[in-house]
Amino acid sequence: MLQVFTTVGTEDKKNFLSQRFPQLKPENILNSRSSSFESEIMKLTGGRGVNMVLNSLAGDKLQASVRTLAKHGRFLEIGKFDLSNNTALGMSDHRLL
Repeated sequence: MLQVFTTVGTEDKKNFLSQRFPQLKPENILNSRSSSFESEIMKLTGGRGVNMVLNSLAGDKLQASVRTLAKHGRFLEIGKFDLSNNTALGMSDHRLL
């Protein structure tokens, strides 16, 4: 069964997603204003992580996004802040190899 997780920065955005995509579970709409979504995703996936991350978050939230990847997961970066600054993704974690 496919599960989708997303992060939002405001309650209005969460409400919009819930109304627009009623099949999206409310507990799978997480807060993007802190890196707490990382532990929540890992808990919701039983520690496995996710197969795909579509990311636009920066800084510590970018790192948290990378850490949510399951083994052999894919990471697609669409933000430009960390790319412009040549920020390392920290993908030397053995789970990701």
